Amino acid sequence: MTSHELDLNGDQKMLFVEHRCVVNHWSEAQPVDLIWYNLERPNWAPWLAASEETIALRGKVFPEGQLVLNTPKGNALAILSLNQINWDGDIHHLPTWDGVAGEPTDYSATYTPNGNTLVLLSMDVSPEFQGYKIPSKLIKGAQDLAQKLGVEHVIGSFRPSGFGAIKKGTGYGIDFETYCMMKRANSEKPIDRWLGSLWHMGMKMLAVDENAMTVSVSNDQFMKYLSEYKPEVWEFIPPNIWECGEVGHWVDDKDHGIVTYTESNVWGELPLK
Repeated sequence: MTSHELDLNGDQKMLFVEHRCVVNHWSEAQPVDLIWYNLERPNWAPWLAASEETIALRGKVFPEGQLVLNTPKGNALAILSLNQINWDGDIHHLPTWDGVAGEPTDYSATYTPNGNTLVLLSMDVSPEFQGYKIPSKLIKGAQDLAQKLGVEHVIGSFRPSGFGAIKKGTGYGIDFETYCMMKRANSEKPIDRWLGSLWHMGMKMLAVDENAMTVSVSNDQFMKYLSEYKPEVWEFIPPNIWECGEVGHWVDDKDHGIVTYTESNVWGELPLK
């Protein structure tokens, strides 16, 4: 981000986001390389970040569902990626994040044009603008889209932002679901910052998405992640688990020469309006 319009202090940023920035739908004119470099890359571990090609294809498969928060000069401060599917409303029939995104995760195999459900799958906010209520603007954009499309549900497989730190702080003695259900004192608000923000927007937690995201890589690729991505946070838990500071963890299958990352998320439903 190099534009002078982004050289603002905290109070100015809040007013700028609230009054000057607009949620737009995807267009093929979007600079995918800048979106990837400024938004996707800094927000995700490398094994979870979508590629430039995937981001572009999502825009072609379901352009209305790719929301971008633009400044007046066209800088993208944040993106929200949605897919459209069918869901019968039964929490026991909820898919996984991977199941909604497809393989590859560009929605080409899963998008249902007349589906009754919008699914929030990925949100990226510029690091310089985190903490300025951008998610609420993007989610309102998703609710507006839901009203336009006439869908019955707006759901998301949400990633508790604080679980990686809290499990490390408790010596990996707290399980995922317990953490997600923890509330602030004298409140129904979740202690997790992201889940708490969603709660303020009316999100109702539905179920744990136990295998939301699964990524398997060769041992050589894993060793590259281990040495290059925040090497100071990794911890080995015998006999075969690697904690990496993220929500999920890696399991080393030495017999087959692969290492698999698995992450749980929380399914939640947002009000239509």
